[in-house]
Amino acid sequence: MKVLVVGIGSMGLNHIKVLTQLKKENLVTEIYAVDIDKQRLDIAKNQGADLVFTDFHEAIPRKPDLGIIALPTRLHYTVTNELMDHMDLLVEKPITEKLGEALDLYRKSKTLGRRVFVGYIERFNPVYKALINDIGNEKPMYVETIRIGKLRGNPQSYGNVLLDLGIHDIDLALNMVNEDKVKVLGNVLRGDPISTAWLMLSIGGSIHVLHVSWDYEFRIRKMHVTLRNRYYEADLLNKVLIRNGTKHMIESTDQLRQELMHVINVLRGIERPIIDITDGIRALAIIDGILMNKSIIDLDELLM
Repeated sequence: MKVLVVGIGSMGLNHIKVLTQLKKENLVTEIYAVDIDKQRLDIAKNQGADLVFTDFHEAIPRKPDLGIIALPTRLHYTVTNELMDHMDLLVEKPITEKLGEALDLYRKSKTLGRRVFVGYIERFNPVYKALINDIGNEKPMYVETIRIGKLRGNPQSYGNVLLDLGIHDIDLALNMVNEDKVKVLGNVLRGDPISTAWLMLSIGGSIHVLHVSWDYEFRIRKMHVTLRNRYYEADLLNKVLIRNGTKHMIESTDQLRQELMHVINVLRGIERPIIDITDGIRALAIIDGILMNKSIIDLDELLM
């Protein structure tokens, strides 16, 4: 399998490193890297990229099987739209900056029959996976998430804290509850661009309270989940799951490797996809609804 990585920032370079490992295991045959910065391309080549390009159009004749979009969010739509004509894609979250752009890509992917995955890497967090396995098919009554830390990059590259951090926890809650009707019960948004947010959502009757921020000097990635007969605390950062007061240490895994292996196995027909473009749209639609002051968001109607 030939893989193209477009955008060699920190995340793109992480992809190159994992793909190089997978190449040694004969799961990837060639790795291509694209960036306008030649110094970054030199780093990518030193890390294992076979060929590097300053323009993604130059890589298309190599006929990659999979393209990975790791660019600033504002560039996702244009590059994804064009590369979709030639290959299946993994797009780092958020899928696009604007909901209309994501829906346009969704319709095009259906027409072309293309696989488009979204990089919700927290789905592969071993603590979240353990939590989901233990909950099973039960619907939580209450979910509380907190994801805070200091932004190290340029906020313009991320849009706002909801698109950067909040979208992870919205996706996790949507995946856990699996309902389409979402009500926005309240929100507090601070900063321009938004750097801190508190949200209260009703997802099919389950309550989700979310806090995300770039304005703290320390990092927290936690979930609290309440069912009728048990309660969980999930520390996604320190790999701890507490069930009804009993602490369980969860073995850490390379989440990016897990994600890339899943994508490769889906394309090889070995696994069924657990994340696709519709997941990217669902979480983005909630953030769009909040920013547009909507009180009700019907995710099922959105994707009809």
